[in-house]
This record gives sequence, structure tokens and C-alpha cells, in this order.
Amino acid sequence: MTTDRIQDLLQQQNGQYSTLQKLLNRSANQRAWTAEFRAVLDAPLRYEVEVTDIRGPNLFLLCRSAAAATRLRFMADDLLEKLQPLASFAQVSELKLRIARLSPEIGDKHSD
Repeated sequence: MTTDRIQDLLQQQNGQYSTLQKLLNRSANQRAWTAEFRAVLDAPLRYEVEVTDIRGPNLFLLCRSAAAATRLRFMADDLLEKLQPLASFAQVSELKLRIARLSPEIGDKHSD
């Protein structure tokens, strides 16, 4: 792919963002939201969660374990209070939690 073609993919056309631009913007938002969210958590728990989306009053979180999700559920009211002053989370009033499914390691095959 030539440099010109890559530039075409990254440029706004007819006032619309390209699919690639939308994906890049979403990824940047997710990284920024995750960093802000992790700032209000204690050290061990902050690395167990990522923000996947903010839609209206819902903050969507992806947890690495059921234990992390359970802890976040118990902390929800306190977390929402801490997040309210942050512009990105000003409208958030509910946490929606999901647990990531970890794929098995390649070398971790069990024989039947």
C-alpha cells in the first residue's frame, strides 16, 4: 500500500470520518477512559479492568476476573462518586461489568 493511499484512509472526506479514523478515535478514547478510571482504583485492582465504552449513563467495563468484577460491584457507589467530577464520566450513573474470557495458552493443552 502506498503512502498516498494510507493518507487517503486517514483523511476526512465529505465531512465524514473513514472507518479507520473511527476505529482509531474509539481506541484512543478507550485508552484515555481506562487511564482515568484506573486513577481512582487501588493498585492491585486497577490492572484488572478496562473501560470499553461510555454510552449515556452506562459505563461499560471489561474485568479480567470474576473476583475483580465482584469487588467493583461492591465499590460501585463509591466509584461513581469519585468519577462524577471527571468530564468523561459526568453523566455516568451505572456500571455495566463483563468478564473477559481468556483463551487457553497454546502450550496449555490437556489430553483427554
